[in-house]
Amino acid sequence: MNQVMRIYERDLRNQQRKIRRRREVRRIFILAGIAIVLALATALFCHVLLSNANTELGDISYKYYTSVQIAPGDTLWTLADKYADEAHYPSQNQYIAEVMSMNHLAGEEICAGNYLILPYYSSEFIK
Repeated sequence: MNQVMRIYERDLRNQQRKIRRRREVRRIFILAGIAIVLALATALFCHVLLSNANTELGDISYKYYTSVQIAPGDTLWTLADKYADEAHYPSQNQYIAEVMSMNHLAGEEICAGNYLILPYYSSEFIK
């Protein structure tokens, strides 16, 4: 009877080891799966982030100022037609108001031969 008990206990320990080993293997597979999913999610997030950053780089525009000599027949409106960017100035009135403010103009009248500082936008970066 003693020997039968030992055999039974040995078989029980072996089964418990097998169960423990299966649980360890299952836990390793689950952790490996989670690590793979996290790595893929991180890679996808970085790819989306970088691709969005690259597309936005093309849309960047820089504000510059230029000095323009007024020719005979020029008005603030004709200069606004030439230099105002619709993406940054929804109306010509806003552009003209900025030009008048920058050049300290009291009215819309300008004289040929004088110079005005005019803002404009460009996607080219000038150092």
